[in-house]
Amino acid sequence: MYNFKIKTEPFARGFLNCESTNITKKTGAGMLLAAKEMGIIVDAELGLCYYESPEHLFCNSLGIRWNSPYDELKEQNPEEAADYTYIEDNIRPYYFAQYPHNSAEHSAHTDERYLWAGSWKGHANPDHADVCRYGTAAIKEKIEICRANNPGKDEFYDGCRMAVESLEVLGVRFREKALEMLGSETDEGRRAKLQKIADTFEHAPEYPCRDFAEAVIVFTMVFALDGLDEADSPGHFDWFMYDFWKVTDEEVRLDYLDSIWEFFHNTRSWNLTISGSDENWNDTTNDLSYAILDIARRKKYHTPNLTVRLHRNSPDKLIHAIYESLATGCGLPGIYNDEAVVPALERLGIPSDDAHRYTMNGCNQIDIQGKSHMGLEDGQFTAAKAIEYVVHNGFSNKSGRELGLKTGDPTEFKSYEEFYAAFIKQLEHIINIVTAIANTAQKVHAENLPCPLRSVLIDGCLEKGREYKNGGPLYGHGQILVNAFAETVDSLANVKKYIYEDKRYTMAELADAMNKNFEGYEEMHHTFKHSPLKFGNDNEYVDSIAKDVMNHINEYLMTIPTYRGGVFSGGCSPFTAAPKCGESLGALPCGLKKEEKLIADSIGATPGCDTHGPTALINSCLSFDHTLPGSGFILNLKFDKEIFNTAAGESTFTALLKSYFGRKGQMITVTVVSPEELLDAQKNPDNHRDLIVRVGGYSDVFVNLDKRLQDNVIARTLYGV
Repeated sequence: MYNFKIKTEPFARGFLNCESTNITKKTGAGMLLAAKEMGIIVDAELGLCYYESPEHLFCNSLGIRWNSPYDELKEQNPEEAADYTYIEDNIRPYYFAQYPHNSAEHSAHTDERYLWAGSWKGHANPDHADVCRYGTAAIKEKIEICRANNPGKDEFYDGCRMAVESLEVLGVRFREKALEMLGSETDEGRRAKLQKIADTFEHAPEYPCRDFAEAVIVFTMVFALDGLDEADSPGHFDWFMYDFWKVTDEEVRLDYLDSIWEFFHNTRSWNLTISGSDENWNDTTNDLSYAILDIARRKKYHTPNLTVRLHRNSPDKLIHAIYESLATGCGLPGIYNDEAVVPALERLGIPSDDAHRYTMNGCNQIDIQGKSHMGLEDGQFTAAKAIEYVVHNGFSNKSGRELGLKTGDPTEFKSYEEFYAAFIKQLEHIINIVTAIANTAQKVHAENLPCPLRSVLIDGCLEKGREYKNGGPLYGHGQILVNAFAETVDSLANVKKYIYEDKRYTMAELADAMNKNFEGYEEMHHTFKHSPLKFGNDNEYVDSIAKDVMNHINEYLMTIPTYRGGVFSGGCSPFTAAPKCGESLGALPCGLKKEEKLIADSIGATPGCDTHGPTALINSCLSFDHTLPGSGFILNLKFDKEIFNTAAGESTFTALLKSYFGRKGQMITVTVVSPEELLDAQKNPDNHRDLIVRVGGYSDVFVNLDKRLQDNVIARTLYGV
């Protein structure tokens, strides 16, 4: 047993004083002691309960936190930090402080920064509302039933039970604090909120909530603990909260919806999903769905990230409400198409009823709420790197290192078909690397980073007696995202046209030009840079290449198993990675020079290269199959707000949206802005603190973005609808 001074943080004491060697049980013990001692907050203004700074807790549901605030304390005051140093030094053997899954070979690729994998633990969508619906007493009863069905796994179930008991402990503490605060509170509104908290925790979380206010209070308590220092995704809020919503007076439910929206915004919560279809394609939109769109429109926050699901039977009223929110310029909601996503999930073997239950998390990853561990970025790769490897026979033009395959001297290729075959080999080589790193990371996480609370709130874990990261959930697929797709397609189109068909340049000249960053090859660079063969312009010559490349990526990924017990699938969500991709590349046949940062930020064109209007862009994007990728497949569009905010603008946008989704396009995000605003915001940021844009799969304040991302947004083609 360990002896600690009083100031040592509680999770570590609970973890280390647990005599078991089972890491799930030790984690549960840490959570239980933390629940008894950690700082708590009863917010009388919002009427919600959450926690003090996570500096008081080394562990949340994702696992141990290594960016410890005590590292800084060690430098400033070693004596005061001595206790914490002792805790960290003793707790680290149970967890991996770093991710030792990169071999020297793999590290060479990650150092190049054209791919990454497994470097974080990802988002998830546990069913936090289970605590509201059933209560912890029923959940503990389920734990014991499953324990009896899985002999020999007692310590796993002990850890899960302690995680549930931590919620009960917190409920008691929140009630006591609310009653204490009532003694000195004089404001009637705040008193009513405190009394509601006290009344709620008189029976909850042990027993089910009785109305929307109680459900919001309990949901917030569970959600905040689950993502203690990194708020995750609330999930399909209008579905799992609707039974509580419909039995609550309108004034009360709107008040608490406002409160939880403020909480989600203040904690930068990720993706909240509304609407959609059931397995019979019935529309599931309800009045809570419209209330959420209304609050997004009124508050104009860029968080929480909001997603609306559409399908063949979505009402026009819903599409109008979406338009009204987008017209404010808040960038919300992102719009997803069940007609593409559901078939993609069914292709992975997910039954139709669960496929129709999909929700979004993080920026735009796809998950089945309370049933899966798959909605996270397992990795990303820059497809255009394969072009470099072909032209330089396995060597990186960026670093000069041999990182690709030896696919042969490209000057000896007799046809574009030979070049393309070599490209596919290099592309598969890159995909093999990124998935291998992802799988070794998944193994590290499974063995060393248990999440007993999530194991309780995701179906399959208790039933199997297996941890959330270790094959417990019903679905364990993976998601690998592709970057620099347009640049890849444009490069292949130029090689096909100007090297092999027109024979304007030789492959030897191309290789030398790429090595020299086009210095001395200005005419070639101008030809490539200003070629009409740019993806996004409804050009069959280019789009046929795009179709072959994107479909191959998505089909090949599905042949590779995940450690978690599924297969990988593809997606495209560059978000902040777009300019970094440019920095990782050498010169390319699309006319890109080394370290140029302007890279496609979605499945669409390189910003500014789609010159034939939005219909041409969506036609190009529909050249490949949107029912193949099992992760978010973003198409970013930018509209002039002066034109968008008109009756004609709404009519044209609605027709564009229906056309794209009717042809099984997967997703659209919209930025509504004026070009003058963007340019002035770069120069005078203090005048534009409320200017919001879409970045990949989420919205953000424009002036808070890195300048490289700002330049990317500015360069996007502005459509007048």
